[in-house]
Amino acid sequence: MKKSLTFALVGFSIGLGAPLGAFYILWGRVGYIPPFQDFFAIQWDQYHFFYEYMMIGTSTVFSAFGYVLGRYADQIRSKNRRLLLESQTDPLTGLGNHRYLHEAFHHQYQNRKSDSEPISCLMMDLDFFKKVNDTFGHPFGDEVLRVFAHVIKKTIRPGDIAARYGGEEFVCILPNCNKEEAVKVAERVRETMANHTVFFKKTPVKITVSVGAATEAGISANYHELVRLADKALYQAKESGRNKVIAV
Repeated sequence: MKKSLTFALVGFSIGLGAPLGAFYILWGRVGYIPPFQDFFAIQWDQYHFFYEYMMIGTSTVFSAFGYVLGRYADQIRSKNRRLLLESQTDPLTGLGNHRYLHEAFHHQYQNRKSDSEPISCLMMDLDFFKKVNDTFGHPFGDEVLRVFAHVIKKTIRPGDIAARYGGEEFVCILPNCNKEEAVKVAERVRETMANHTVFFKKTPVKITVSVGAATEAGISANYHELVRLADKALYQAKESGRNKVIAV
């Protein structure tokens, strides 16, 4: 629930309590304590306009004040959420950035149900990307990065995490994923990109990707080793001809 609504309801409740508080103060200040029903009947008969005015007026004022405070709190929270999202998002591709990737890895390792639950990492690199930039220009290179980011989001599993590692390198975290399943996901990404055509004006351009996959199923609290192994596998995929998946 938004704080503006919550604070308005709290203010309304406090406002309703104001005439009741005034009534109890008056009841306690008389020289003797009359029966509640008798005192209430006398007060309401003589001062009902005062109590009604206080009930309506204080409820309205406190509700409005609570709404203003809550709306301000909502705006601050929304702004902070937006700033956090921007700080963790790659503006070009819309995927997570390097900072988001490390926080996501840390979260996954902290929340693994057991040390034996497998977790996999894909390190992906677009083949000959420098040549693409040199031949067609950086704006087209940016478009290729956006296309590949879309391919990744479309082909990985629900719950998998994708981020731009830097330049033309991308990383996917695959929670609860063994080696065989990681290879299937990696091959799906590779094949989808290989079969996709990006057009430079009217010229079709084929872009391929090399993928290194690493899986950890043992006891560890250090995701950096998993990333290192995936990067090593990616290097092997590059060295052995590109446009392929190597898993370790």
